[in-house]
Amino acid sequence: MRLKLPFLALALGLVLSANKCADKGMPANIFDTKWMLQSLAGQAIQMPAGAEMPWLKLAADKSLSGFGGCNNLMGQFSLDGSSIGFPGVGSTKKFCEGTQKVEDSFLGALREAKSFKVEDGLMKLMNGDKELAAFSKGN
Repeated sequence: MRLKLPFLALALGLVLSANKCADKGMPANIFDTKWMLQSLAGQAIQMPAGAEMPWLKLAADKSLSGFGGCNNLMGQFSLDGSSIGFPGVGSTKKFCEGTQKVEDSFLGALREAKSFKVEDGLMKLMNGDKELAAFSKGN
């Protein structure tokens, strides 16, 4: 009986740690980073002079915050390995003539995203082989 208790404790520890690793399954460095939007569909972002660049911040609890170019973004995202989705993104409701087109395209890219990859210092949202948006690390 004495041998079984340590063995069970070890087995339980291995199962719990394996589950934790499987849940992470992606680069931890995507979390708690302010990702600055650089391009949409391969085209560099053009913002009016003095306008804040759009950004996105993903938290380990799968909540998100951001800025679309006019409105603040908030909500939840789903993550499983390199698969990602943004089913519950909301925003404030201002209209900004000079930046609205960029914001609408940014939100469209979030809706279409199915996966992500991090390469060459950029986080890219993808749908199949199509790059929807690319972000660089901000401050």
